[in-house]
Order: sequence, then structure tokens, then C-alpha cells
Amino acid sequence: MIILKSEEIANRNLDAATLSQAKTLFETDGFLKIENLFEKELIQLLASDLMENLSIENDALTRGTRIHNRRYIVSVALKPPFNQPELYANSILLSLMKEFLGPHYILGSIGAVISLPGAPDQHIHSDYEPLFKEQPELRGVLPPYAITVGIPLIDIDLLNGPTKIWAGSHRVPSPDAKNFPRHLLCGPVGSCYFWDYRTLHAGGSNHSEQMRPLLYLAYTRRWFKDYLNPDLLLIEEEIPEEHRHLFPIQQLKYAEAETDFKAKVSALFGPA
Repeated sequence: MIILKSEEIANRNLDAATLSQAKTLFETDGFLKIENLFEKELIQLLASDLMENLSIENDALTRGTRIHNRRYIVSVALKPPFNQPELYANSILLSLMKEFLGPHYILGSIGAVISLPGAPDQHIHSDYEPLFKEQPELRGVLPPYAITVGIPLIDIDLLNGPTKIWAGSHRVPSPDAKNFPRHLLCGPVGSCYFWDYRTLHAGGSNHSEQMRPLLYLAYTRRWFKDYLNPDLLLIEEEIPEEHRHLFPIQQLKYAEAETDFKAKVSALFGPA
């Protein structure tokens, strides 16, 4: 874990020592936690909007993807209040993604994992299969190609289901969880944690009476496309010019084409 200094928060920039520490920890363990990255008011706003649309009484969860017993993935569109650069283009977060993924990386998907009350432990898994199955030894040699960033939308503790993660499991060809130290990723609102796509992890059981929503963003090298997970990137508003490099160009073109189409329909027939 790293804790940001007050100057780093104020300047929205990591000093060289913190960046070096973060890189060493991430390369060694395959994950990293930052205690105070986001403004709590921003996360509370996102949580309020998401939870309002995810009551058990409506069908929002059934439109999502069930990934385990009482555990769902739901898509989160980049529209208010989620279309904020303070979220997806946080300067400190991006400096770390650049350090780990190189200068040419993109935001591949955004969504939320919803753990309902009573959800059991999830199965242990990596986020993607080895890139080269014919040469399994490369799994632990190659640099990261994709990173999942988890952002708690409520305080996550031992009761409501912390993410379990096995340090160093990204560095061997066929990892067995029992051979690696396990960590429980709890965290208050405002914190985040992220892991290499190869690192073994599992959602913890939810013994509370509340949903446990975990927002996630997946940053990847520009050439990587995740074809195995039910991930979507829904862009419903124009992205500011300075942040367009973070998005797959085909997604931006689609969003622009859809906006143009709606404008033409409105011009012909009036607003819907």
C-alpha cells in the first residue's frame, strides 16, 4: 500500500520516490492499494447514482451478467455522473498506468461488480488466460498488458466482502493460490486498489445486509482486447479532446456517429 502525501494530493502528481516505491510493489506483488486517491464526495456521488438504479426490486441486475452466486457485473456508461475526468483520467492514477503499461494505453472497459447480501466467496481466478498457451513460461516473464482498477463505492471491510488477492501469483506459469500469501483488500471510500490481469484474486463473501458495489476500470495496452469477460465500454457523451487518447478510436467514432444520427433525427422530426 502507498499513502499519498498531502503535497502529492494537492499537486495531483507523484514524487519520484513514491512512483519508484509503487513500481517496485506492483512488479513484486502484482497488485497495489492507494488509500486516499479520490475525493470522497466524488465517490459518494457515483455510489448514490449507481445504487439508485440497482435496487433488487428492479431488473437492472438481471440485465447484467451473473458471474457467481449473488454476484453480478453491470455496465456503467460514461454519462453523468460517471463522465468525469477526475475518475477515468485521474492524473495520479494515469501516471501509474503509464509506468506499468507504457505510454500507449487505453481504458478498455468500465463497470461495477455487485455483491448481494449472502454472496459466498468467489472462485479464485485471473482476469485473463495466458496470452501464449503454447509457451506457459512466458506468463511470468512478460510485462503487464492489462490492469484492473477497483474503486470501492462504500467502505469495504471484513464483513461485506473484501477482494482476496494472492501476492506474486502473476509471476509463475501455473500458479496455485496455496503457494502465495493472501491479502484482503479492504478500503474506505476514496481508496482504490488495482491488480495485474494475471494475478490470482477472488471476491470475498458478503455477510452484511447491504449490496457491496465495486466500480472497476480496466486499462490495457492499446493492442489488447479482452474477448473473455463480459466487459463493455459505453460512451454516451463526447470525451474532451485532451483525454481522447485514453479510448479505443472505434468507440469514439461510434459515439460520435450515434450523436450525429440523433441530431439528424431531431432536426427532421423534432425532439423525442
